[in-house]
Amino acid sequence: MRVFYDHQAFSLQDYGGVSRIFSELVTGINKRGHDAHLSLLYSNNTHLKEKNIAPAKPFKNSPFLKKRKILYAVNHAYNVLDIRKNAFDVYHPTYYSPNLIKYVNNKPIVVTFHDMIHEKLSGKFQELKAGSKLIAQKKSIVSKATHIIAVSENTKKDVIEIYGVEPEKIKVVHLASSFESLVSDNNITGHPPYLLYVGNRGLYKNFIPFLKAIAPLLLKRKISFICAGGKEFNKEEKDVIVALRVEDLIHQEAVNDTKLAQLYGNALAFVFPSLYEGFGIPVLEAFACNCPCVLSNTSSLPEVAQNTAVYMDPYDAESMYYAVETVLNDSSVRNDLAIRGKVRANDFSWDKHVDETLDLYTQLLK
Repeated sequence: MRVFYDHQAFSLQDYGGVSRIFSELVTGINKRGHDAHLSLLYSNNTHLKEKNIAPAKPFKNSPFLKKRKILYAVNHAYNVLDIRKNAFDVYHPTYYSPNLIKYVNNKPIVVTFHDMIHEKLSGKFQELKAGSKLIAQKKSIVSKATHIIAVSENTKKDVIEIYGVEPEKIKVVHLASSFESLVSDNNITGHPPYLLYVGNRGLYKNFIPFLKAIAPLLLKRKISFICAGGKEFNKEEKDVIVALRVEDLIHQEAVNDTKLAQLYGNALAFVFPSLYEGFGIPVLEAFACNCPCVLSNTSSLPEVAQNTAVYMDPYDAESMYYAVETVLNDSSVRNDLAIRGKVRANDFSWDKHVDETLDLYTQLLK
């Protein structure tokens, strides 16, 4: 079987969840003796380097303005030529643009839906309305796809409700973590006791409301709060941090996977106050690193974590405060959550993701 994967995720991301997923998928399919053809000319994507996936060449520093747009256009033109000249059995775009579908002649088309954030929350967050082009792409590709992969039952439900897709056209294929091999038992972070927040903090990630809710607890218990990854604190965040008097307790740190695994492994808890997630890979990362979790009770997070977390209502400050306090108050609660999380992590693997995706391809070719 030959599967054609286009350039999109690897033109749009130098690193990140979507490109990591497809790097794992391409690697796994090739290991199983099939041909995962990643059509890509230029990319600086970190996950391609981690997996030694060719043939992408680095897009070197350039004086051109809007370099990302140029990179995307060059790779798209290459894809048009490649898809015309190469025989393949299935086309699986790596993001939502339908622009290559017109070159696909009577082959199954599988598209992965990672979340429905823009559709669900653009009414609440003005900034998400800029994603109207993305929504239009998703509407178009839904109608053209032979089958859809949803990364969670919750995402499947949202796709059905918003786009009216028949349930039989959607298969749920859960994601996984790549952190199992990075787990360390050594306390080498050099930090006092801390809570851990991971990734971007804006909009639906609910960072500022969560910080306001737990600031009194941080001050009372002298607990640090580490924000791993994401950008440095912006002016609004800095102003809130100063107003809450927690500037000595909260820190933002740049991380790679190795450092992040160490931060998970030594945290009192991983906190995830997001209003909406399509899946929630950081939860599985925390599980892999024996880190107890305090999670929002919304969207896909209860589906992924089940009974392995303390849950909070991300719209309610009191709920967020007491959920975190519950974990901080009792080491036996933390230990129990870590043990149950480690067991739950066994239900997710990239091997399982690859096998279930291959099963879908095979069914579509019958």
